[in-house]
Amino acid sequence: MMMELLISCKPKSNKLSFEAMNTFMVIQSYGKNSEQANLEVEKEILNLEKIISTTNEESQIYQLNHLENPKLLLSPHSSQIIHYALDMAQKTDGALNPALYPITQTWGFTTGNYRVPEDKEIANLLPLTDYKKISFSTENQNEINLEQGMMLDLGSLGKGYAGDLAIEILKKHGIKSAILDLGGNIQTLGKKPDGKSWAIGIKNPWGKNVVAGLTVNDMAVITSGGYERYFTADDGKDYIHIFDGKTGRPVNNDLASVTIVTQKGIYGDSLSTALFVMGKDQAVNYWKKHHSEPDQNFDLLLITNDEELIYSPGLQGKLQILANFSEITVID
Repeated sequence: MMMELLISCKPKSNKLSFEAMNTFMVIQSYGKNSEQANLEVEKEILNLEKIISTTNEESQIYQLNHLENPKLLLSPHSSQIIHYALDMAQKTDGALNPALYPITQTWGFTTGNYRVPEDKEIANLLPLTDYKKISFSTENQNEINLEQGMMLDLGSLGKGYAGDLAIEILKKHGIKSAILDLGGNIQTLGKKPDGKSWAIGIKNPWGKNVVAGLTVNDMAVITSGGYERYFTADDGKDYIHIFDGKTGRPVNNDLASVTIVTQKGIYGDSLSTALFVMGKDQAVNYWKKHHSEPDQNFDLLLITNDEELIYSPGLQGKLQILANFSEITVID
């Protein structure tokens, strides 16, 4: 009788896997409505992909990028992401830049036809990546205007925004415990069904194993790193998919990966990219300046190319170091 009682108290769980946004996604939720909730999450994410994809000819972003006169009335989702991206671009001095598509396309990261453009070609394209030239109608903040030749790419925020949508859908269905893996973007809802914290692994930038573990509840854990996607050119050099908007070239600095721990996925997604572009010192300074501001709270974990681990003090007691680093530093 006691065994039957214990089994009946175990919450119903549902795991759903699907492909979206050029990656593999897994939703694991617990609760009596978990199956229905997960299916709704999948539907919403696939719908979002159709709106913001740069390669789907029916998407708003694709249409905007290919208009002769780039002017379009945006859907609520695409409008919200673009406004957020432009706000983060301003806050990070362009380290996050949603207007880099002309550059990334030329390097082949959107087509798979990888190449290293000549300096003159990059210089000619850079004026088309100036996010400050993007404007909205004074009558309607959902009507966007781009200069001829400008193109948008929301890939640095899309999965984070999708994760936030998913969490809201799960909450609407009464789900209080869930974990989402959106192509490496991890978002958690509540605690595990047994009341314990979720354990999240931090990937080794140079291998398949994990180098650290984090325990979190109700948080997003989002990592950016050059190891995720790159190509080796004829010159023998590796070129990664994360670009420095000031140079029009793939980032080449002292960082191997940046992990952000924060409540909102879109914030973590945009920050992980921006701080990776900044490099170690600027990333640490950005955390010192902004982490305690209202709605800006986040923790930071950096792994450098010299195998140094740097993390913010908010992660103390939540971080388990599983690898040998050349140096371990807690930010003052």
